[in-house]
Amino acid sequence: MYVPSDYNGGWREPAWQRLYEEAGKNQRAQEIVSAFNTLYKIYTDDLVIWYANLYDPYIGGYYCTASGKASEGFLPDIESSKQALNFIDGSGLADHAGGDWRRVVPGWMKDKFVRFAKRMQEPNGYFYNLLKTTDEIDAYIAKRGRDLSWCTWFLRQLGASPTYDTPNGMKGDGLDCDGNPVAGYAPTATDPSRPAAATKYPEYLENRESFLRYLNDTVDIIGKSYYYGNQLNATYNEIRARDIALQSEGADYSLCDVLIKWLNERINPETGYWSPLPTFAGTNGFFKVITLYNEWGYPYPALERAVESVISGILGDEPSTKNSCEVYNLWSALISAKENAAKCYSTEVGGRLLRNIRETMLDSAPKAILNTYKKQSGYQMPDGAFSHNVERCLRKHQGDIQVGLGLQEGDVDAISRGTYGITSNMFRAFGFSEVKIYGKREWGIYREILENAKPVIKTATKTYR
Repeated sequence: MYVPSDYNGGWREPAWQRLYEEAGKNQRAQEIVSAFNTLYKIYTDDLVIWYANLYDPYIGGYYCTASGKASEGFLPDIESSKQALNFIDGSGLADHAGGDWRRVVPGWMKDKFVRFAKRMQEPNGYFYNLLKTTDEIDAYIAKRGRDLSWCTWFLRQLGASPTYDTPNGMKGDGLDCDGNPVAGYAPTATDPSRPAAATKYPEYLENRESFLRYLNDTVDIIGKSYYYGNQLNATYNEIRARDIALQSEGADYSLCDVLIKWLNERINPETGYWSPLPTFAGTNGFFKVITLYNEWGYPYPALERAVESVISGILGDEPSTKNSCEVYNLWSALISAKENAAKCYSTEVGGRLLRNIRETMLDSAPKAILNTYKKQSGYQMPDGAFSHNVERCLRKHQGDIQVGLGLQEGDVDAISRGTYGITSNMFRAFGFSEVKIYGKREWGIYREILENAKPVIKTATKTYR
């Protein structure tokens, strides 16, 4: 069980006062502030210290767990590294510099990030985990798609290019991770005024028929909405990029239209999404898939019913014991639903939906906050960090990639979900200004650890417990 350090969060007091005023300066407002104070007691600088120590100054990325950093058989990965930078922004560590990690992270660290990302790319345009073969990752479409999105995100953020053209439409520069030209590779010309179109793509995106065959034969969106929702979520940039290419070739159809129509036809009217029951798994699948509707501008056809299912999960007593996604994705699904109402519906209809969501959430705010605290605190480990699992870290990255020794320890995957991911979504759901978890003082602690990071010395281990 985690025992908090002597952490003084008194610097948050002005933010709590602001929250009290925004919430109405009444009894309910006081209960809301009190509930948030209870939740925030699980956030101390132990977590900041734990996180900063996961950075590998030689390879240029972050490990997922402390045991992974300490033991042979593990390496930094792009998933953990992107989440580490998101944490700097989302938790408030960079708020004193405009809330942008690029303004606080040292220049030498940015250069290492670029090299780290480019090192993983293969000529087919995808990026591959350093511990797995290309064939092993190709068998996991979602993992391959996620790493593609994250590596290209890294490079764009830092004003760099991949070595090779990518399946999501980013053009390569023909330079390897050391800046040397790749023999026999000539980058394709690109018109910056045109949207990116994929010239490389998986076979199932060849045309409408191959795509429908893939959906009908492979994607069990009803029985396994979370698993396949995640797969669609991880590859929607590839689908869109291929769609652009087909349009430029004169296709009279859209792969995006094909997918949304296919999804709409399978929504269960009882829950408002694909699962027949409003469970954690069903809501998590909805959260993964509604991202496509929002990104592509499609109104979700059963939004009100889906929101009712999501809110019932936030306020319900279903215990969260499988993994920490169950807690976080409830709030994320609610925010994605609000985004769909605001972006994809008319002003009148969308406004009504948003008002209904906010009023429902305000009426039950203290219970929703304390319910979330109760469920989320169960994932906190003795090191102060959060684990993907309740009893100990059993996390594997997609693609069957081990991230640690299965100890009672936190893992990077669970941190964003258990910290600013939940809190920022809660404030957005209620319509209040966010109270950040950390500030400039905590960034000073984090930065000092980075600047003094030593080469990683690992202990040999042959078994994963």
